[in-house]
Amino acid sequence: MTQPSSRLRALVVGSGHRVRNAFLPALNLLDSHVEVVGIHSRTYENARRAGERWGVEAIEDPRVLRPGDIDVALVSVTVTNNVAVLKSIAHLAPGAALVIDTPGMGRLDDLARLTQFRKWAQIRVGEDFMNMPQYRLVGDAIRAGALGDVSRISMSEMGYRYHALALLRSWLGLLPPSSARSQRIPGGVNISYRFKGGKVGEVSEPYRQGVGSFAVTGSRAVLTGHPMGNEIRDAPGARLVRLEGDAGLTGFAIDGLETPMTIDLSHHATLAAMGLEDDSEFNLLRIDGLSQVISSLWNADPVNSRYHLEDAVADNLVSFAARGIPWLPAAAIRLRGAGR
Repeated sequence: MTQPSSRLRALVVGSGHRVRNAFLPALNLLDSHVEVVGIHSRTYENARRAGERWGVEAIEDPRVLRPGDIDVALVSVTVTNNVAVLKSIAHLAPGAALVIDTPGMGRLDDLARLTQFRKWAQIRVGEDFMNMPQYRLVGDAIRAGALGDVSRISMSEMGYRYHALALLRSWLGLLPPSSARSQRIPGGVNISYRFKGGKVGEVSEPYRQGVGSFAVTGSRAVLTGHPMGNEIRDAPGARLVRLEGDAGLTGFAIDGLETPMTIDLSHHATLAAMGLEDDSEFNLLRIDGLSQVISSLWNADPVNSRYHLEDAVADNLVSFAARGIPWLPAAAIRLRGAGR
């Protein structure tokens, strides 16, 4: 799908907290590119209430829509309901794209139903965590070669389950893990993933939203940071830092590299003014990330167009299994259709 000459027509499926506080706000940011033609939910009244503040019509039965009536469906329902929902809108799939929350599958027997997903022209996984702007900036620095060849990434208290693994992989060119070692600790599990070329990704729990630290070790430089860009005392090497103005957070920067790098938050003030149920800074940055996922349908993107549904499902299976198995041959858990 190339840059649309007219606005894409979108159907939202779901009406829960995630739709109200992520999908609908993200689509509002993309209003010049996307027109939301309706919202459908299992309970019509819930859909009506969710869409009302955005001026979006509730659709009681998606069968009133015909093939070609929409260009993209965005699905955010409980994972165990994904397959049933996709069956109900399967007639809209030919020629249309799908954006669906991770991991897409809720049960092992759902793997046999992956054909439900393959009917869609394009699929994007709504993995907004790895698309948060500060993490995109770190990825930009890695892909630009500013750190040299990355050999180790450590994340402490800031990543959880498949979200953590997806973030590691996004910084490592989407390399799949070859193995995983885990150790139980009070409140969680520490997991060390191994990747091709001897690269290591370490995830230390317990997870605490918006806190913790990370370190990316390359052959040319080390990059450290707090997930929200807050100061970490005595942190070595280059650092992720917050940029703030009179109205608060305006962006992130990486200090200490030969060429400084920044990312602006052009949507942040707009999001903060929306009066969302969850107006936390963390959620606003996740909405920014979700808008990146959606816009990758027509904009060139180094990660999302290559992070397939099969990658997300495999990451979910690997991270789940690694929490209970001290040593896991993760390379054995790969699905046909996954990326490299």
